[in-house]
Amino acid sequence: MELSNIFYVLAAVLFILGLKKLSHPKTARTGNTIASVGMLIAIVTTLIAYGGIDYKLIALGIIIGSLIGGIFATKVEMTGMPQMVALFNGFGGGASALVAAAEFYTNAAPDVLVGDTNHFMLATIAVSVFVGTLTITGSFIAFAKLQGLISGQPIVFKG
Repeated sequence: MELSNIFYVLAAVLFILGLKKLSHPKTARTGNTIASVGMLIAIVTTLIAYGGIDYKLIALGIIIGSLIGGIFATKVEMTGMPQMVALFNGFGGGASALVAAAEFYTNAAPDVLVGDTNHFMLATIAVSVFVGTLTITGSFIAFAKLQGLISGQPIVFKG
């Protein structure tokens, strides 16, 4: 077993423990910290395992993301936090779908065209696109309902 796989399992365990602690207000801060450490381990492991990555772009992304998150976190009142969380969750889902689509375009599509298809990769890409688009759609609907832009009543289709 590769060392990177051990770190990925450790990161997954930390994510699960963090999520469990997020379920109660008294332990939510600890849960957030634990999950953040898990994410840090996953990111560093990936960067080391795959090498050849432009760290300047990663640093730029971290800086831009931190600035945007910091601005939103200080400007949005506590009563608006659910809407902000819905938006950020939606953006994460959209990013997941875009990464999966890019993976298909760069790696899977050429293989499909020549008949050398990796079915596991295609299934993973399809699930990622489906879950990502479902997440962005649901999160934006949740934001709109919380913000009062659309009715909180269920949308029912006749028939």
